[in-house]
Amino acid sequence: MAARPAVNATSAAAQQAGPLARNAGMSVRQGADSAVAWATPYADAARAWAAPRLEQSAVALSENIAPMISDALITAAHKIDSSPRKRQRRISRSGVLAASLLFIAAGAAAALMLRNRGSIGIGYTAGPPSDAGATGEESVTVIREEDSAEWPDADSDGYPHIS
Repeated sequence: MAARPAVNATSAAAQQAGPLARNAGMSVRQGADSAVAWATPYADAARAWAAPRLEQSAVALSENIAPMISDALITAAHKIDSSPRKRQRRISRSGVLAASLLFIAAGAAAALMLRNRGSIGIGYTAGPPSDAGATGEESVTVIREEDSAEWPDADSDGYPHIS
């Protein structure tokens, strides 16, 4: 029966510990609230001080250090790349010269063909004005040289006379 008095003493101590624990919890809560109230202005001041400096650091990194790192990485990639680079094709001077000579020859041939075209009889000439005096307007009749065989002989002024 010695256990019975120990149980009674334990239950009495537990009953007394309940209100003490409640008081301790309230004290801790009040202490935490006062710590928050004390620390809030200091934390806000630290944030206000740190924010512009972090932004300056970010700008400096992105504008100065990041390009250097990027260039270093690109250079390293080119150094370790084993595949040969494709050579860009450029038109050589001799190619430009050959193309120029080709165009000059084609132009000369076209000029000779146009020059000889007149001797073949292909082309157009102006004929006499038709009814120029009646309407008061000047006009020119175009005669194809191919059809000149149908016209009678020309007068002394070079125009064919039509009867």
